[in-house]
Amino acid sequence: MPAVEAIKPDKILKELGELWTNIGKPESSDEESQDGGVLRACAMTLISFVDDEEDAAALSETLAVLMKEHPSRAVVVRVKEGEDALSARVFAQCWMPFGHRRQICCEQVEITASMDRLADVAAIVAPLAVPDLPRVILLRSARVVRAGAIRKILPLGDKIVVDSARPGAPGFGELGGLLDAGHIAGDLAWTRITETRSLLAQILEGRKAANITVEYDGKEAGPETRYLHAWLESCLPDTRVALKGSGTAACGKPRTIRVDSDLTIQLTRGCAEIERGDVHQWANLPVGTDEELLNAELNIVVHDHIFERVLNQITA
Repeated sequence: MPAVEAIKPDKILKELGELWTNIGKPESSDEESQDGGVLRACAMTLISFVDDEEDAAALSETLAVLMKEHPSRAVVVRVKEGEDALSARVFAQCWMPFGHRRQICCEQVEITASMDRLADVAAIVAPLAVPDLPRVILLRSARVVRAGAIRKILPLGDKIVVDSARPGAPGFGELGGLLDAGHIAGDLAWTRITETRSLLAQILEGRKAANITVEYDGKEAGPETRYLHAWLESCLPDTRVALKGSGTAACGKPRTIRVDSDLTIQLTRGCAEIERGDVHQWANLPVGTDEELLNAELNIVVHDHIFERVLNQITA
């Protein structure tokens, strides 16, 4: 019998039901055990596509952190090389909030599939989505992107989140294609410059700048630099906004913003140094972890019109 027959959606849903039955059983009959119990929490379906080589423990820790802010039915699809591979297992992520005696648990389904089984995966995952709740796809699989198989998984989600700064991630053109097709898209590279954009908005408020130069480390501008440049252009249509690289072998992240001849903002990890003539000021510039960036993206399950305007400007 083909492997896909052994992991039909209704079989997985049945296993999830049995999982909750077993989790909900008290381990003993004493009063302390009876007062505890398990709370089943779910606010969305989070579907992650990752390559099989990705560190399973690290991904599990990331999902565990996300669950505390966004309790979900998590479906992890691990994509591997080879042919005719398809398997699944179910388990739960549980934690006990400080000062409470009841565990909070979220369910997780892990599917391992070869590239030739992606069509089967789509047919399996679709019925696993929790009805009437948002469906978010976290696309971290370079293998899926290289094979041009994104189209097969798009119907599974209401929003697709990528990190264009990761090797093998979808580029601006592919993200623009998602918008053109009516999908909601998110990019952690855009989320990563949120604090920088907020700081610049405060500094430049009410100022009519003639020229702004965004300097970056490297020979080519990275996604964060491209987003920052396009955002400034879209917000300041009467200002000439230029890009300038260092020419060195670096990752292309923004490092310095020069405004006319009298204002310089130096960006370092966790801090920004602002120079106006002889006046020097410093501002905190928090660096978000992957979990914090993902939490921010999961808070937005509708179209982000500012992000979409900036992305359209890049791809125009």
